[in-house]
Amino acid sequence: MITLPLELLHEITRYLPAQGRALLGVSRILHQIALQTVFSTVKIFLIHGEPGFDILNTESERYVAETSEWSMHRSFELLHHIITTQDFAKIVKTLSVHAFTDGPQVFELRTLSLALKAMSNLQSLSYFGDNPSFSHIAPSVPTSVRYLKLQALPEAHLLSHLDQLHFLQAAIPFVYVRDQKSDRIFAEWDANGLGNPADLANILESNPIRELVVLSAHLPLLPVWLCTSLTQLDICVTNWELVGTELLFRHAVQLEALSLVGYIDSGFFASLPADPAVLPRLTSFRISCEGLDEDVELRIAPYLREFLERRDAIRRLYIRLPEISLSTALMFAELVAKLPNIRVLGLHMGYEPIHETAALLLAEHLSPRLEALHLNLPWLSDLHVRTWYPILNKLQQLPDLTFLSLFSSGEDPIPIHPRDLAIDLPRLCLLGLQRSLFTVDRESCGHENEFDPLLWAPWTVKYCLPEDFESQDHAWLFRYH
Repeated sequence: MITLPLELLHEITRYLPAQGRALLGVSRILHQIALQTVFSTVKIFLIHGEPGFDILNTESERYVAETSEWSMHRSFELLHHIITTQDFAKIVKTLSVHAFTDGPQVFELRTLSLALKAMSNLQSLSYFGDNPSFSHIAPSVPTSVRYLKLQALPEAHLLSHLDQLHFLQAAIPFVYVRDQKSDRIFAEWDANGLGNPADLANILESNPIRELVVLSAHLPLLPVWLCTSLTQLDICVTNWELVGTELLFRHAVQLEALSLVGYIDSGFFASLPADPAVLPRLTSFRISCEGLDEDVELRIAPYLREFLERRDAIRRLYIRLPEISLSTALMFAELVAKLPNIRVLGLHMGYEPIHETAALLLAEHLSPRLEALHLNLPWLSDLHVRTWYPILNKLQQLPDLTFLSLFSSGEDPIPIHPRDLAIDLPRLCLLGLQRSLFTVDRESCGHENEFDPLLWAPWTVKYCLPEDFESQDHAWLFRYH
């Protein structure tokens, strides 16, 4: 009998249909593969008391108590198994910690520290929340970690043993908005998360960072040598201050993905380079603004258009300018349709009601090559039939569309059941409505159209990881939701 390496068998199982994965229970030989599939990503929830209301987005004390008890028990079972079983600890490649508990936190910290020391193959660590603080367990982070995402950066000496970080996010300023109807990307900002610029500079100096999420206030700290080697950069603007972008653009010759999110002053857009020889490798671009009250048509749209129109390499694009006029939004839709490599698109259509002619134009401009699409539409029930069906008709003609996300910025919610959408669009595997996500698993049911899209838990959406998505394109499009 030919024995394949576990790594190869593990890769094979990824392509099994959902009902076929049940066959993993047939043979004991496959149990180890099943373990690697299920537990390569582990999520630890430390939830108790007042901070628990934040992570669970609820005011119900009973719900917090019941969910906290279940999640804490499950998390401690996992941590104990990691600590006591070396083979199991080696399986874990991605770990997320959700720290939202009050009290002394002694047992949580000691258990988590011991578990981190046991995970010798850990590649990715995300730490959400600050109760308990990450600084208490920072020295226990294994040196194998390449991806580090933190709510707030600790003092640099606590991470001085790390020297192979590939990705760093040193603050999480934009958090999930509880109100499903609120068309905002920014909820609360804790100034304590700003951290000490010197600590950030020391960590950047000590690691081969290629992907970085940084506050705009820290942008001037980036040395030229780092700018020339970055392949991905997200700039989070929390205070209208965005200085140093022209120097960055000039030196970022390797940059493939650029995101600018937050309170971006209209004066920035004049610095966007119209020459495609600047940022020559750019394939992903996101501009997501909040709080603009400027004239978008005069001070923003011309510069953004000049920046985009000759960038044929763009594959992923997200444009969110909430104050945009309908005519300008349609102009951008037409521009995007001409980009030959576009596959992923997010577009905010502004707040003007979409009439039937505009809906037909928007549908016409949707590229047939789209694989993932987010549309923010000013939904009005009175216009639903005349505006939605032209768009739906075009979506049904997109052969590769696997992720559709719809958000209503109008007076009315989206009047579409997720199951109806999944039936109308048979290639969908992920569906977003407002800030909710649904997995579309048709193979788990033996009969066509006899399935219900599976709703993600709110806290899973709120603190989603790239590993939660089947496609990195889906993860990119839903980021900063």
